[in-house]
Amino acid sequence: MEKTMTQVKFTINSDIVSAFKARCEGEGVSMTSEIRRFMITCQPTRQTSPKLTTRPLRRKAVIEIIGILNTIMESESSYRDNIPEPFEQRYEAADQACDKLEEAIANLEDAF
Repeated sequence: MEKTMTQVKFTINSDIVSAFKARCEGEGVSMTSEIRRFMITCQPTRQTSPKLTTRPLRRKAVIEIIGILNTIMESESSYRDNIPEPFEQRYEAADQACDKLEEAIANLEDAF
């Protein structure tokens, strides 16, 4: 039985290709085998999100999220403080966003 090779060309965003290539290299699998497996099974490739199986890893992830939320809240507070007075609706929306971010941060900190 003769083996037939077929070449397939994809046009994909270069960032997606780079991320896929890095993930394949990190897992020690070839890009070709992953694409072939997908074409045969029509199932997405392996899970790409980090496995947070241990409590310290989950805590680290939550701490990173809290840091990101703090950065967003600082930006939103700065935006809110620099809104001119005639734009009360924008100020109220920014103020509500800051309140919700503070609440989310407090809830995450209470969780751990």
